[in-house]
Amino acid sequence: MKKIFLLVGPTLMIFIGLQVLESVIIAFLLFYSWLLAVPLLGAGVPWERFKTTSKAVILGIGSGLLFFLFIFGGLNWLHIYLLDIDQLRVLLLEWGFSGRGEIWLVLILLVANPLLEEVYWRGYIYEKLKMEGRAGYAILMTSAFYTLYHLLSVIPIFEGIYGMIAAVPVFIAGMFWGYIREKTGTITAAIIGHVLSDMGIIGVYWFIIR
Repeated sequence: MKKIFLLVGPTLMIFIGLQVLESVIIAFLLFYSWLLAVPLLGAGVPWERFKTTSKAVILGIGSGLLFFLFIFGGLNWLHIYLLDIDQLRVLLLEWGFSGRGEIWLVLILLVANPLLEEVYWRGYIYEKLKMEGRAGYAILMTSAFYTLYHLLSVIPIFEGIYGMIAAVPVFIAGMFWGYIREKTGTITAAIIGHVLSDMGIIGVYWFIIR
């Protein structure tokens, strides 16, 4: 029961913030507070998981650039089919991502999001699941529940069924970062890759949507 609660907790925080309270700010506060507080109050993440090796850096940069090109390049090419830009601008305005909100969007995506998400999923939760089973089980479970709450944010952004399809790359990224976390023994590669991937999202916002 406790394990399920840890797995669905981040999704629950996003759901409460966006769907129940209808506030992106509250959703962010609940979500990132959860990602930060749970590992701190639990066993935490061993410091050796933060070690930096040349292999981890190369894998992180390589995967990050690949996902960056997929996100920015793909949406730059296909956004006229996948996105309703005018509707999306209204949605982002309602979410508070305008004016000073743009600065917070960049800081959240480049600092808070990749660090806290990777510490939680490929660090804290992965450690717990790995003790209960094989690495493949830990990779699959962390990727699946990491993807789950992304559905709540991508479905309103994309047209029709494309919102569901847009979650597939999130799952693939989670699987790959879980795999390289297992192979390198560190979450450094996943953090680096996640930062570069989020830069692709910022690029889409700044050059296509804004």
